[in-house]
Amino acid sequence: MPREGGNMTERRAALLTRHGKHAAIAPALAGIGWDLTLMDSFDTDSLGTFTGEVARACSHRDAALTKAKLACELSGLRYGIGSEGSFGADPWLGSCGWATELLLCWDAERQYAVEAWMRGPETNFRHWTLHDLAALPDIMLQAGFPTHGLIVGRPGEAAFHKALTDEAALRAHLARHLAGGPLHLECDMRAHRNPTRMAMIARAAAALAERLASVCPGCGASGFGEIAPLAGAPCQDCGAPTRQACVRRWQCPCCQATREQPLRAAASPQYCDYCNP
Repeated sequence: MPREGGNMTERRAALLTRHGKHAAIAPALAGIGWDLTLMDSFDTDSLGTFTGEVARACSHRDAALTKAKLACELSGLRYGIGSEGSFGADPWLGSCGWATELLLCWDAERQYAVEAWMRGPETNFRHWTLHDLAALPDIMLQAGFPTHGLIVGRPGEAAFHKALTDEAALRAHLARHLAGGPLHLECDMRAHRNPTRMAMIARAAAALAERLASVCPGCGASGFGEIAPLAGAPCQDCGAPTRQACVRRWQCPCCQATREQPLRAAASPQYCDYCNP
């Protein structure tokens, strides 16, 4: 697919964060000639928190887009970067943690966004109910504490605490509040307290940089990239259309121009609704 040449004009983008994401995102963008400016004057927690003090009132994508547009407004720069993560159980069996990271670059001049999504089980997302301190060593091991943060309690509870950074402080806090009953513990999913999440953000940044370096052959906008393929590859046994891809597709997020590449390979009968109903 088309790429911008080695003499690509250097570009500047603003990133809205107070959680250290600049270190994970800036190197990938620097690799394609983009300079990333940190904007930390805005409290991004006001748009939603993982622990629920502030509910996220919009979708995952809309939250990232809001941050990217605010980054442009506050910095005066043409490009803004928004980052948003969400966590839960894996989408198949629900037996392990699952992370979804979105990095979005907003072009305030041409009014369009370039997106890079990263999904996978590379997360320590988890929570526990603690009845006594005997279970604490195993919980700390599973969470990766103190390298990874642990949050005690829920918003509104007396025991709620998000800034315990060493075992002695954690134990003292837990001992003080366990007398009132079992406590809720959960992994801190804020990026600056979660190196595992930070690594996934860096992977999303690499994907975003790759997308930004690819230009539309029609309008010249950054972000020309592959989108979901078209299904319908013929079954190699009966020839009926299957759920497997028969056409790869690329699209420009600015002008919506598309390019397609037919795939000639037949699909295994295991994907055929006739051979394998």
